[in-house]
Amino acid sequence: SRLPSTPASEEAIRDGLQHRDEARQYAAAKSLMCLPKDSQLLVIDTLRSSLGSDYGVHYLLASCAGLLQLKERSDLVRDALAETAPQYAKSRVAAAWSCVRLGLKDQQTTLQELSQSSRWEPLRWSCERALTHLA
Repeated sequence: SRLPSTPASEEAIRDGLQHRDEARQYAAAKSLMCLPKDSQLLVIDTLRSSLGSDYGVHYLLASCAGLLQLKERSDLVRDALAETAPQYAKSRVAAAWSCVRLGLKDQQTTLQELSQSSRWEPLRWSCERALTHLA
C-alpha cells in the first residue's frame, strides 16, 4: 500500500513524525529526506531541540541522519547509540546502522559492548552486524 503523503513543510513533517500512525511517521520521514540538505539539517535541529524526547521522533531522526549520510549530525547518532532508557531501544538500533552509513569507527567500542551486553536481541544483533561493516 502507498504511504500517505506529507507536505514538505517543517510543521507538516513535525506533526507527521509525532503521529502514532506509523505510515504517517514514515511519510513524514520521507518528506524530510526529500528536502534540500540545508533544510534537512535545519528541520532535524529544530525537531531534535523541541521533540528529541519523543521516542518515535528520536528513532526516525537517528535513522534519517544515517540514511541521508549527514556527517554534520554524527553527534545525534552518537547520542542515540549512548541512550540507555528502554523506550529508546529502537533508536539505538537505528544509530548502530547509522554508524555504518556515516563510517563512525569511533563508536566501535560502544557497539562491541552493546553486542555483548544488551538484553535485547535486535540491538545485540544490529551492533554485531554494524561492527563487521565498520571493520
